[in-house]
Amino acid sequence: MSAFPVPPERRYRRSHQPLTALTYQLEHIFEKEKLRNFTLGDSNGLIIASAGNPVESEVLAAYAPMLAKSVARRFRQQVLSRVESMMPGITPESVHVRQITVDGQSLYLALAGRPGIYRDVGLYRAITGVRRILAQQNQSAA
Repeated sequence: MSAFPVPPERRYRRSHQPLTALTYQLEHIFEKEKLRNFTLGDSNGLIIASAGNPVESEVLAAYAPMLAKSVARRFRQQVLSRVESMMPGITPESVHVRQITVDGQSLYLALAGRPGIYRDVGLYRAITGVRRILAQQNQSAA
C-alpha cells in the first residue's frame, strides 16, 4: 500500500485507437462547453473526428481550411455566408477555426458555439489533446 494517495483518473473514456480517442476528446469538450459542433478536419476538408451533427461537421471540415487562411474580410464573409446557408443560425462570432500543424500536416479545429472565453479554453484543450493523442500514435508506430 502506498503512502501517497492516487489521484482519480480524470478521463473516464479512453481508447488506444487514435481516431476514437480524438472523437472522445472532442465530445468531452463539446459537452462541457455546450457547443453546437466541434470538428477536426484535414487540409482536404475531410473529417478526422467530430462531435455534434454529422452534416454540420462535414460543412465545418470542408470550409475550415478557407476560414483559417482567409485574411480578407470580404472573402471570409463570403465563406461564412455559404456556411450559414447550410447551418442556419450560424454567425461570424459563433464560428471559430484554428489551424494546427502535427508532423508537418495542417489540421483544422472548427467549432460552432457561443462566443466567449469558454470557447477559447475549450479550443486550447482540444489542441493540446489532439497533439498528445497523435504524438502517442507516432510513438507507438515507431
